[in-house]
Amino acid sequence: MNNPLFDVEGFSELKAKISQLANDKDKKREVFIILRQIANPTLQAARSFVPVSSKKHKARGKLIEPGNLKKSLGYITGKQENPTIYVGTRAKGVNNGWYGHFVERGVNKYRKGFKRKRKRGVNDHASIGKTKATPFMAMAYQATSSQVTSEAKQKMAKFIQRRIDKLS
Repeated sequence: MNNPLFDVEGFSELKAKISQLANDKDKKREVFIILRQIANPTLQAARSFVPVSSKKHKARGKLIEPGNLKKSLGYITGKQENPTIYVGTRAKGVNNGWYGHFVERGVNKYRKGFKRKRKRGVNDHASIGKTKATPFMAMAYQATSSQVTSEAKQKMAKFIQRRIDKLS
């Protein structure tokens, strides 16, 4: 009952090559290089749209220099199984862009001495205003999305074709 109707010559070799292609160690590294090249226009656009403060300010006990957010923009490697690269503000190591989302979306201002509660929506009555949001990442995405998509298709197709050629 398990006998095949026909036998394909060389099928086992093809199957071994395809599994070898799927487990290639250099594949992930090469895809990361391609993804960084593809994301570069978005990174450059984000750096051009990010606002730069005119003076130093203090937050979390640290002095934040003007232009710090611009310097902390970069590539963030995703931790998924599939290779993923994000463009955004980095907060690890020497990068101090932990406040990037405050600039992107704005933040509530509260009156002096107000003790906020951790529940969402509870503090709205105590807010005295909101800082102006500057959606620099959204503007960068809108400016480069069509270019990045077409470039991604081309570069990934070339990569896949190189891998197929390597099989033969």
